[in-house]
Amino acid sequence: MQQKVQPPLQFLPPRLTPWVVSFVQTCLPLWLRFSKGIPRVEVEGGERLVQLYEQFEAGKVRLLVAFRHPTLDDPPCLMYLFAHLLPRVARQQGIRFRHRPHVLFVYDRGLPLWLGSLAAWGLPRLGGIPLLRGRLDRAGLKSSREQFVSGQYPLAVAPEGTINGLSGLLNPLEPGVAQMGFWAVEDLRKAGRPEEVVILPVGIRYRYLRDPSPALARLLSRMERDCRLSPLKSVHRGQEFLLARILRLGEHLLQVMQRFYERFYVPTLGKGAKELPEGKSDWATHLRSLSDLALRVAEQRFGLEPQGDLIERRHRVEQAGWAWIYREDIADIASLSPLERGLANRVASEAYFHLWHMRLVETLMAFAVRPVVEQPSQQGLAEITLRLWSLLAWIKGENVIELTPPSLGPRLAQFTIGDPLSVSQRWPGYQANRRQAVQDLTQDLQMEMERLIARAE
Repeated sequence: MQQKVQPPLQFLPPRLTPWVVSFVQTCLPLWLRFSKGIPRVEVEGGERLVQLYEQFEAGKVRLLVAFRHPTLDDPPCLMYLFAHLLPRVARQQGIRFRHRPHVLFVYDRGLPLWLGSLAAWGLPRLGGIPLLRGRLDRAGLKSSREQFVSGQYPLAVAPEGTINGLSGLLNPLEPGVAQMGFWAVEDLRKAGRPEEVVILPVGIRYRYLRDPSPALARLLSRMERDCRLSPLKSVHRGQEFLLARILRLGEHLLQVMQRFYERFYVPTLGKGAKELPEGKSDWATHLRSLSDLALRVAEQRFGLEPQGDLIERRHRVEQAGWAWIYREDIADIASLSPLERGLANRVASEAYFHLWHMRLVETLMAFAVRPVVEQPSQQGLAEITLRLWSLLAWIKGENVIELTPPSLGPRLAQFTIGDPLSVSQRWPGYQANRRQAVQDLTQDLQMEMERLIARAE
């Protein structure tokens, strides 16, 4: 993210380049193993995906893959699923595809800003379609709509509003996937085409291939030192002790952040700000209050009213900040006088620093939605700790997006293929009541993805 004024964010049109796709698909196994610590990827229910992909190639269906998105590792794992596992399962069934399977990702336009110029070059050449969150992005919607109806490969979209770092927790789904499905049905009918529009829910979970407890204990020790917490003494050295350390660390971070906001921000927010809870409230109550307060700080600076849930508010703050950095009202930055450029840089710098509060809420979201369970699994302990690491790193002033998370050991990525949802069969309901049809399809998708999580546990 830039701290100086920048030209407006331009739409990055998809430029599907076969040799780039082939190169990335070939390198994926090694890259996942050595860069991401994921030497194994498995799939349950792959036969269902093979059947749908075969129908897609035959021109019988238009397919949208709605995948779980708890971490930034999910898209490359999903690409591995299509490029490597899907052909393997197909061969076992005596099926051969015409072309090596691939998917076209609809991704957040901010991703190339965080990942750098290589991502800005590579994502379009993989067929990716960028969307700006928190505003009406006509170019992105038009392109994704066209690719869904006529693209060479299926579309892949994460329907959750944000990543949460937790395999077992599904965020509330946004209605965009359902709406895209009905738009596709509408476009196909106008063109007189018979394909059925299908949304396929796909779940993903990560599991450590060996006990992560030693690495987890070392990471907790580093974080405790950063917080100047004395070592916790206990006769136990199992998961209960790790959980006790995690809870103590989390409570300490909450207390420090509560004092920080109460001292420096609550007095300036006026009557709309709620006081943070006192005493021993549960994590979820504290975190929701802290998240609300942090967003209010940014909203006040950008002149926004708190509207919607935490995810919606976060998106609106992000877009407001980008509007101050990527200036659509400046035709040519190079033509600015030194005086005007200095002022524009000042505005961009202020936006950058006020977006810090929004990014803080992004790291808090997982705990604000659901409290820590009493007996989390080994995987759950690791994921909770990594979220606390993200929170602490962000508070210390490090860019979590650019950092490589600490490795706790090699992992298995396990996909679960859900039951496909036919959008075409819901078309009469959409014609009768569009809003209700979108809401019902989103709810059914949420239920199916929740079921996939429960089945994987």
